[in-house]
Amino acid sequence: MKTAIVGLGYVGLPLSLQFAKSGVTVLGLDIDPAKVDALNQGKSYIKHVPSEAVSEMVKTGAFSASTDFGRIKEVGAVIICVPTPLNKNASRTSPT
Repeated sequence: MKTAIVGLGYVGLPLSLQFAKSGVTVLGLDIDPAKVDALNQGKSYIKHVPSEAVSEMVKTGAFSASTDFGRIKEVGAVIICVPTPLNKNASRTSPT
């Protein structure tokens, strides 16, 4: 099975690597070409995610990253890991 994870930040990247370690082929999608390029070279930009972990999954073909959201048609499932902006009109709790 191939899965896409949209957003390769502090939630999406570790989740992508865990899925890849579990035998799922992962296509990571992000809007930041610098992040995508670094990941495809096996380099992590997140302090608590070692580059070795990224490199291993890239080398085996279990993980790749792209800025081309049209590739979403290649996968059977999509997980979205993008930030939810909070401001004065939105909060984490429901209004009472």
